[in-house]
Amino acid sequence: MVISSVIFVRMKAELSLRDKIISLCRAIPFACLLLFVCVWFALGKVQCGPVFLSGVTLVFTLLGSLSVFRGHLLGAVSAVGKHSAGRNASTMYPEQRFAVPRNILLLILAAVYSYVALDILWNDAFFAVQFGFALMGIVALLIAYLFLYFLGQGTCVGVSLGVAFFTVIGIVQYFVVQYKASPILPSDVYALGTAAAVSSGYDLVFTKEVLWLLVACAVVLFLLEFLVPAVSRRRAKVASVVAVNTACALAVGGAALGFLNTVDLGDTFGTDNAIWQPLVSYKTQGFMPSFLTLVQQMRLSAPDGYTQDGAEQLENDYAAAYDSAQGEVAVMATAQFEEIRPTVIAIMNESFSDLSSMDGLGVGYQGPTYLKSLGDAALTGNLAVSVHGGGTANSEFEFLTGNSMSHLGVALYPYSVFNLSRVQSLPRQFAELGYKTTAVHPSWASNWNRDRAYVALGFDEFLDIDDFDGAEWFHAGVSDAATYDKVLELLREDDAPQFIFDLTMQNHGGYTVGDISPNLPLYDFPAVDASLDAQMNEYLACVERSDQALAAFIEELRALDRPVVVLFFGDHQPGISSAFNDAMYAGEDELTHAERIYTTTYAIWANYDIAGNDQISLRDDLSTNALGAKLMEIIGAPLTDYQKATLAVRSEVPAINSVGYRGVDGLWRNLAAEDRVPAVDDLEWLQYLNLGSKV
Repeated sequence: MVISSVIFVRMKAELSLRDKIISLCRAIPFACLLLFVCVWFALGKVQCGPVFLSGVTLVFTLLGSLSVFRGHLLGAVSAVGKHSAGRNASTMYPEQRFAVPRNILLLILAAVYSYVALDILWNDAFFAVQFGFALMGIVALLIAYLFLYFLGQGTCVGVSLGVAFFTVIGIVQYFVVQYKASPILPSDVYALGTAAAVSSGYDLVFTKEVLWLLVACAVVLFLLEFLVPAVSRRRAKVASVVAVNTACALAVGGAALGFLNTVDLGDTFGTDNAIWQPLVSYKTQGFMPSFLTLVQQMRLSAPDGYTQDGAEQLENDYAAAYDSAQGEVAVMATAQFEEIRPTVIAIMNESFSDLSSMDGLGVGYQGPTYLKSLGDAALTGNLAVSVHGGGTANSEFEFLTGNSMSHLGVALYPYSVFNLSRVQSLPRQFAELGYKTTAVHPSWASNWNRDRAYVALGFDEFLDIDDFDGAEWFHAGVSDAATYDKVLELLREDDAPQFIFDLTMQNHGGYTVGDISPNLPLYDFPAVDASLDAQMNEYLACVERSDQALAAFIEELRALDRPVVVLFFGDHQPGISSAFNDAMYAGEDELTHAERIYTTTYAIWANYDIAGNDQISLRDDLSTNALGAKLMEIIGAPLTDYQKATLAVRSEVPAINSVGYRGVDGLWRNLAAEDRVPAVDDLEWLQYLNLGSKV
């Protein structure tokens, strides 16, 4: 490219300096692609041989060199146009010959390429996508490129940036699906900082397929060099042409936004949001139709027929029903809480789950040893969560606020899109009782917008990665044990009652690091291949280390001369559990199949005798939205009317999450079913009263 640029400068000495600079700049995208691939190869992140890599770099070099001579190539096209156009051709500006049909074809090319780029790397059902969905995705991209074309004043700049952007998204989607078994969701744009912060835990190796996509991207970018304004710009008309292009861009953009805001894609085109397993929709419908359908789910709207008076009456009725059902045990627990004011430690353990529930994973795996043997817990059981493989912040949101993602969907992250300063929350509730409230998370404070969300939720203090200088690390970050040491330090520093929320980090994916020597057998799982064997063994080693750290922490608290309550629970299963679920339980109904991977475990334990509780590890399978209220009930802390209502509804809906709800018969049902129990609608009204009207 350097040699061709020198030749170009010498051959075109008559060009102005501005024209020379513009022509040379056309090679920059190809130089960047060449540099990026070479650096990635040098880092050992490219899975191909030197011959294949040489071919890729040759293509980038050739296209970059040709782009410098774009004027000559366009002139050749113009000469053909002049011959075909006859005597009137001399009145035309050369670049404008065939400009309109050429531009239309190039925009269609960009849209078709981008549709393929978004899906081809990760979607094993790409060629099975229905034509209607494929056409929908291409048309959506074509509209986007029309907007970029006019916004870029008819040049290739805007469209080329769009092509590069969608290529990057397609590659990112490939890695997200590979390591988290989940697609990119609309609200992920609010978590780019979080994604960047944790990406070092994944092995981002470029395969030949990724390189082929980059080559295709380079070819399309080269062809887009021939995209030109449809109308020539005489100096006297520059202002009017700019105004017209800008107006067209605004018109296209406004029409597209208006369409998305008024036309329900699911009702009109039959797209499915498949909230419990969005990856299924992405595979069967394509990236763009599925993504846009989920965009429409991000609107927080009132339930059908909702009135504030009706919702308030509903909350009062449920709260009254809860109060009337309370007996002597509740009175004893309340009196005890007022007297001793125990410190409450809530531990949300990253990716912790008991996968022995999957038939021992086919190898007799028994699960986390200590937690399953804990015989003196106040309550324990399975926990229905609303996320899988990621989305930790949504489990936090459900626990800390008592609201459920069941009526919000997987496309929304409240930490990122809501102002939570007026929403009921556990830290605010404990603060009103005179407790000091502290959040602990040994990672960057900005992840998932926690630095702002925790303040809004009412935490007095937030200890992040900066407070763990020199702490022990394990696998993906600061060890669980180090966070427990920090909690014990907080207890030693202050004898007053505290509410501490400890969000751990060590078990975060991915599980291809290979830096763990497990203290349990290395399993050869019969249902899956060797690559998944290695990942699951690494994950189980993490769970075992977490279990050991919890055991040591609980034993220290047993000897502590102050009342302490511990709630321990997992935020979600690892992404790899879906592969085991699919392999081991093929053919079962969708809800049962999905709920298996949306289940973790929890335990509530105290180092003192809780009034009215035998502390013999009785089981009660909950969902995350009810976990905080249940914790408060057990220790005798005052409950809000919303918490009382949440617990009262459990007599009809024992658990609910983004996948579905469990009936009193123990079976899971679809949230969207027309025959769902009325209590599900009641929960939606109660939640909108306590969330929708305040954010």
